[in-house]
Amino acid sequence: MTQTYSPGTIVFAKLKGFPWWPAKVEDDLTVPVHILSQKSKSKGNQYTVCFYGTQDYGFFGHDAIRSFDPVSVEKDMAAKKFKSKDLESAVIEALNELTSPKRRRESVDGERKKRVMQEARLTFYLQCTEDTETRQKVYTLRRKLQRLVYNKKEGEIPKEDYSKIVSLIDEIEETPITYPILKDTKIGKVVKAACTYPFENDYKMINDRCQRLMKHWKMHFINQINQGLQ
Repeated sequence: MTQTYSPGTIVFAKLKGFPWWPAKVEDDLTVPVHILSQKSKSKGNQYTVCFYGTQDYGFFGHDAIRSFDPVSVEKDMAAKKFKSKDLESAVIEALNELTSPKRRRESVDGERKKRVMQEARLTFYLQCTEDTETRQKVYTLRRKLQRLVYNKKEGEIPKEDYSKIVSLIDEIEETPITYPILKDTKIGKVVKAACTYPFENDYKMINDRCQRLMKHWKMHFINQINQGLQ
């Protein structure tokens, strides 16, 4: 069974033309975007690692990663198996992180910070995704309502469209619209047009509902409204 390595694990990684080199497996969520953009999606699952000593990043499959066993590494150090000073220094740096109490504490603290960063980035991503979906939905609602009510004079809206307008108002009322979405989509101008159209009979309630929507938005965005609905 192929061994897997979680973020924070110290390993050896093999770059073509170089000896096995100590590195730490990184979480892609904490890797700079300009670095991560170089990771190939066509080569299957790859570990992102940061090399000790050079602090360079690399991307490797399972065949180019092996375990970093501190006991075996210390024996190899004593036997002078690491031939270059740079490699030896990188190995010592990796060993120190594993064996030094202070380094272990720093490592634990670093992992905590990484988790916090990951959670923050995930929250931000979800918020952006949610905002994008809501914005797209409001754009769609505005376009549909605009075709039905905008710049319409008395009698120009067919009565068979009244129920469609009510359904759209239902959706708008149920959608959590923020001020940036309200401003960018300009849905307020279309709803305002529906406020003044002379709907007939039982459908006069459309005017009342649209007016309540306008008042609701103004109450919630009063400090920014001068740049928005007017």
